[in-house]
Amino acid sequence: MMEGFYRVANPTTARLKQQLALLKTRSLGRPGGRLGAAGKTGQALALSVILALIPHVVPGLRRYRVFLPAGFRAERAVDQATGASPFDQVAETGAPGVVSDASRGSGPSGPGRSGFATGQIEDPSGHALDHFFEALSRAKGGQGIARVCHYGDSPITNDGITSTVRKQLQLRFGDAGHGFILIDKPWGWYEHAAVTHDATRGWTSDPMFIAHSDHLYGLGGVSFTSDHADTTATFGTAADGEIGRQVSSFDIYYLAQPGGGEFDLEVDGSPVRRVSTARDVVVSEFAGVQVPRGPHTLSISAVGNGEVRLFGVALESGPAGVQYDSLGVNGAFVGLLANYMDAEHWTEQLRHRNPDLVILNYGTNESQFDRLSMDQYHRDTVEVINRIRAALPDTSIMLVAPMDRGKRGDGGGIVTRPTIPRLVNYQRAIAAETGCAFFDTYSAMGGEGTVGRWCEARPKLMCGDYTHPTAKGAEVVGNLIYNAIIAAYDDYRPAGLARN
Repeated sequence: MMEGFYRVANPTTARLKQQLALLKTRSLGRPGGRLGAAGKTGQALALSVILALIPHVVPGLRRYRVFLPAGFRAERAVDQATGASPFDQVAETGAPGVVSDASRGSGPSGPGRSGFATGQIEDPSGHALDHFFEALSRAKGGQGIARVCHYGDSPITNDGITSTVRKQLQLRFGDAGHGFILIDKPWGWYEHAAVTHDATRGWTSDPMFIAHSDHLYGLGGVSFTSDHADTTATFGTAADGEIGRQVSSFDIYYLAQPGGGEFDLEVDGSPVRRVSTARDVVVSEFAGVQVPRGPHTLSISAVGNGEVRLFGVALESGPAGVQYDSLGVNGAFVGLLANYMDAEHWTEQLRHRNPDLVILNYGTNESQFDRLSMDQYHRDTVEVINRIRAALPDTSIMLVAPMDRGKRGDGGGIVTRPTIPRLVNYQRAIAAETGCAFFDTYSAMGGEGTVGRWCEARPKLMCGDYTHPTAKGAEVVGNLIYNAIIAAYDDYRPAGLARN
């Protein structure tokens, strides 16, 4: 999960390669170059030991590097081709279940759930989602767009969970466009469903992380720069499917700065205009391109006369419906938004996007640390909430708990990482303290030990890293979030009005 930011040190890598080469030379340096049974066994054991030592000698691997299995992407491709939906099959696997109140524990300041049932959105204030639900009501009546910014970590970077929520909301309330997409793929598995997206080589990505940079990462937490001519990114509508087949405008997010270069815009191969990013001050700017509602493709090309710094493009397809931004960053944790995203810059980005709901879906990376400072975690989370409210005083905010995350226990079985339930309870308490809504993904998907059950389930719902869901598992989680939103929406009553 942190692999986008931590790199294996070259000296260490070289030493490991030397050890492997030496082992191979010694094993094969016999007459005929063949191994006996004992030699093969010894080589296998030695190789296993060396591979097992890698996380212990490479600091980045020791704490952070968790590789996303190739099967994660492959299974997603199969699902898209077959159209299979695992949600109705889950009951047969026995994977997601109901967790008793006694097993949930308590947060830092009181009982765990305050009377809310598993799978429900928890909102002790009763009004945390009013602004969002009002926007949904207008969208349903054809009178406006309900926008969602879903921030999170690596489990949502391939849009598996978020595309499920997006599709369901758009089928019910209207398709107002795909929403925000990064300029390029900062990670090989970065994807967005129901849209076309491609980029040439030449973009340099700078993901949000602890770095000695200016911390101007745009709405989606990653900036992209190029000073080479014809470095291009394209965005377009989907060729098939129930959603994403039309667009009425493209909104390009970029940074204006002293000495900034220019980029060209084309729609369906025809030039639209050239945009200069040169300004006397550094500031967020946006370039809109209106098109007749329908299938279209936008191309952005750097001119090469100076550095251009872009963040992403938002696709909008009409005056009413839902837009749902998937803003996952590999290796991210909530403290990055509190301490390493420039506050003024993020405010500019949020106010332009103007979401009706901001979701904070972190905890996967925090769970890596058994001795995580909960005081610091509390401060960081509250600071992020305060920043959002300073930028958007009326917007709804919902904390979404991390999924269960597993590891091998002392007996060899897959067990829940102990920090996960602690994080869930702290998030619940922080949401109640700050007047935010809260969804307990961990309990809704089955609670303690879910990863072990999901790894054994057929269809398989969890990857072999015990952290990332398969495409089928992502759809399950997305449906849990969607169903919770709809249940709360159906219970919502606008002031003075009866619900239809």
